[in-house]
Amino acid sequence: MLRAACLSAALLACAPALAQNYAGTYTARNASGGTVMLTLTQDAQSGVSGTLTGFGSSSLQVQARVEAEGLRGTAGNSFGLLYLTGRLNGEELSIVLTESDLGGKPNPRRASELRLAKAQAKTAPLNERLSEALTRNAWCSFTYNISGNRNMERLVFTRSGLVKQTPGKQAHWRVQNETLEFSPDGISWSPQPLRLALNASGSAVLQSHDKEYAQCD
Repeated sequence: MLRAACLSAALLACAPALAQNYAGTYTARNASGGTVMLTLTQDAQSGVSGTLTGFGSSSLQVQARVEAEGLRGTAGNSFGLLYLTGRLNGEELSIVLTESDLGGKPNPRRASELRLAKAQAKTAPLNERLSEALTRNAWCSFTYNISGNRNMERLVFTRSGLVKQTPGKQAHWRVQNETLEFSPDGISWSPQPLRLALNASGSAVLQSHDKEYAQCD
C-alpha cells in the first residue's frame, strides 16, 4: 500500500512537467544585438523538434523529448552536436546548451544558458495576407559587377508551397507567425531573413540582409 501511494505521488509530481507544451516560437537577443529564434513543434508522444537560429553562425536542428525534469535532447548540424536541456516557466523558456567532453558526455564547464520569451502567435489572416503577397508576383533582385553587367536573381513563390530560385535550386516555403521559412525537404524548416516592406517610392519590396527584391514579371 505504501509503495502504491509513493508511486501515485511520483506520477502526480511528474504530470505537470509532462503536460507542458513546448510548441511555439521563442526569441531573445544575442551578444551582438541580433535575434535568437527557437521554433519548436511537439507531437502526441512528447517528442519535440525544431530549429534554433541566431546562436552561432549557422542554424541548429533540435531533437528532444519532454521528460519529468523538462526538455532534454540535442541541438546540432553537420558540424557537431550540443546537449540541450530546457524548462518552461510560463511564457519564458530557459535552455542550456552544453558541449561534450572527449568521452562524448556533457561538459558542464562548457555550457551556455539562454532565456527566451514566447512570441505571441499571429492570427491566420495575417499569415494568409503575407502568403498572398508573396505569390502574387515574381520577385527579382539586380546586382552589377565591376564591368557594369547586370545579374538578376529571381524568386517565384507558388501556391503549392514551392519557391523557385533562378539561378539556384527549388525549395519548400511556408509562413509561420508572419515569418517566412524555407525547407529543402519539407521536413526541416529554417526562418529566413526576408521581410515585406515598402521602399521610398511606396512599392512593395522583399528585404534581406544585403539584397532587396522588387516585384517583377
